[in-house]
Amino acid sequence: MLSHETFPSDCSLCHVGSNWHELTEDFEFDHDAMTGRALEGAHAEANCLRCHNDRGPVQVFDAKGCVGCHGDTHQGSLSTNCQDCHNQDSWSVLNAGANSELTGLHRRAGFALIGAHAMASCSRCHTGIDRGAVLPISKSCASCHGSDLKNALSPNHVALGWTNRCDDCHQPLTWQGAEL
Repeated sequence: MLSHETFPSDCSLCHVGSNWHELTEDFEFDHDAMTGRALEGAHAEANCLRCHNDRGPVQVFDAKGCVGCHGDTHQGSLSTNCQDCHNQDSWSVLNAGANSELTGLHRRAGFALIGAHAMASCSRCHTGIDRGAVLPISKSCASCHGSDLKNALSPNHVALGWTNRCDDCHQPLTWQGAEL
């Protein structure tokens, strides 16, 4: 809870009646000046009780970073460095294009997002992402493009044993017009 030792004794300056959960409409508090912690983005619009409640000292949660308050929404499948993909304005993935940190994370995981892969939505491959799970998936072409492989009949890729190393002939820009 926020310490009230230095606050005025007139509770109605900030609270409506005897209900300490409801703040007056004209309530103002310079969080940065009073606590040394600026509230930015969506945090500036959050109700005080989202952080200052009976869960314990805010400092305990703040010390854990984003996961202190928001929990590990990715269920251990990603790092807890939320700023790699999100900012304080939105939980949407930021700059998912070819030059983003997200692209760098994929490159370090051994699957660079280049060509058509850079333009695909995250949910196209990471089907659990809507639940917060971004689990590792197979890096083989056939794991996502198995039906393309089965339908490749001119020449018949499966009959010829061309079931891996797709990148020997295909570029990730398009699967059409392989270069032999």
